[in-house]
Amino acid sequence: MGSQVKWAGPRKRTCLAIEAVENRIVALTEYLLVYRAGAGSPGRGRHQRIRELRHDIARLRAWGQYLRGADHRPLWWRLLRRLGTWLGGARHARPGHRCARRAGVQRLSAYSVVDRAYAAQMEDCQGRLLTLGLAAGPWVADLRASRERLLAEVELLRDERRQLAEEAGRVAVVCWVLSRTARVRGWLGFSEGSSRIMDP
Repeated sequence: MGSQVKWAGPRKRTCLAIEAVENRIVALTEYLLVYRAGAGSPGRGRHQRIRELRHDIARLRAWGQYLRGADHRPLWWRLLRRLGTWLGGARHARPGHRCARRAGVQRLSAYSVVDRAYAAQMEDCQGRLLTLGLAAGPWVADLRASRERLLAEVELLRDERRQLAEEAGRVAVVCWVLSRTARVRGWLGFSEGSSRIMDP
């Protein structure tokens, strides 16, 4: 958490969400490495957990790519946003239909992965707020400024989670399309570019 979100202005919300996603990717990648090293119950259960972690990391990477595109709104981003709006709704689903149930599970799964990333970032900010509340000394003015910034970040993340819940269908479509695109690019040997996130 070294950056501590130093952005300001209209990009702050997007950058804070990107930081939340990237921090969660780091955490899940560490879990994945531990499971690959043999931790957890042996056999099918461990393999299933590894597969779930890989899928969650792929979804988060996809959502992070989507968030990074929001600043400049390239053509692919605008098309994907429209596709997510069109396919992400439940208006075509028939209650009780098998495809509708499967789509609902996928939507909830993609949404919950991203929501947990935002929730973890909120918990980190709230933990730092508690630490600041215990601090004292000659830096009271600086501590007050840091506290106000953290309070603002918690509120922004709360708004992001509220908006995310309203767009769970779009999240599912975005994560599905971009994660599949990244997989195809990997098969073709294209690099995903430099990243501070270690590839699982």
